[in-house]
Amino acid sequence: MRQFNNGRPAPEQVRFAGIDGPLEITGAASPRHSLTALHTYLAAHVDTTLLPCTMDTLDGLLGPDEPWTETAVMTDPSRSVGRSDEARQLRLLADDLVALLDTQTPHLITATPRDDWDRARLYGRTATGLLRYHFWMADPSPARMTHLLATRDDMMAGNLLALAARGPVLVHAHNSHLQRDKSSMRMWDHPLLEWWSAGALVSVRLGEEYAFLATALGTIRHHGVDTPPPDTLEGLLYALPDDPCVIDSSRLADTLGDPPPAPRVSPYFGYAPLDPAQLPRLDGVVYVRDVSRG
Repeated sequence: MRQFNNGRPAPEQVRFAGIDGPLEITGAASPRHSLTALHTYLAAHVDTTLLPCTMDTLDGLLGPDEPWTETAVMTDPSRSVGRSDEARQLRLLADDLVALLDTQTPHLITATPRDDWDRARLYGRTATGLLRYHFWMADPSPARMTHLLATRDDMMAGNLLALAARGPVLVHAHNSHLQRDKSSMRMWDHPLLEWWSAGALVSVRLGEEYAFLATALGTIRHHGVDTPPPDTLEGLLYALPDDPCVIDSSRLADTLGDPPPAPRVSPYFGYAPLDPAQLPRLDGVVYVRDVSRG
């Protein structure tokens, strides 16, 4: 990427960026940082009488961060503060702050550096996304995990679209977040969970401007993922002499034939093998033969 960018004007250079929100499988961040940062930006550049609340009001509604970041919430929705009266008020205020940011764009885009405006928009997406995520963290219904997974990818899609609007960008995330197909996974005692990934959401918006190279790998021996069976996609790739390599997915699909082989079964929960059935909807495959500690 450095070689590609060397000597090119800034609008043509490829950037590298992360697109995930401040979320993890065991919990989510407090909305404090993003919400207060957005308020601070607006308070410095627009008529303060237009603000829907003061910083003191936000601070009082947010309270301490510990209840927001309580990891036990993931398995016990009753411990979440996401549906408290304060959280509901914060969702309305966050929406009002984002609306103010949008309606003041002609002024803000000239009064502040473009990077500051973009970051304020990021704060807005993050604040509203986090409050929505915490709302679903408090949901006791069977649809809870599906909503959480979908909300996370919707946040990622918003970040990806914002990056794409600034020019070419390279991002890295798990295949399930970037694929065009509907994503699915099993978790704990839940039935199969399905949701539309960030890649699926963005690809229908960007069309041919969106490209997805899936990652496939051979071994993760320190996690019990040994040499792949030769009748799997990964087994075929494992026999290639080059490592790492980028492979034409359409040619690979032709090599595998129809129907393609069944997906490889992983003994390690942290690794989801590439589904050969997805090859026709990929733009390429990045293959890594062996993943070691480090």
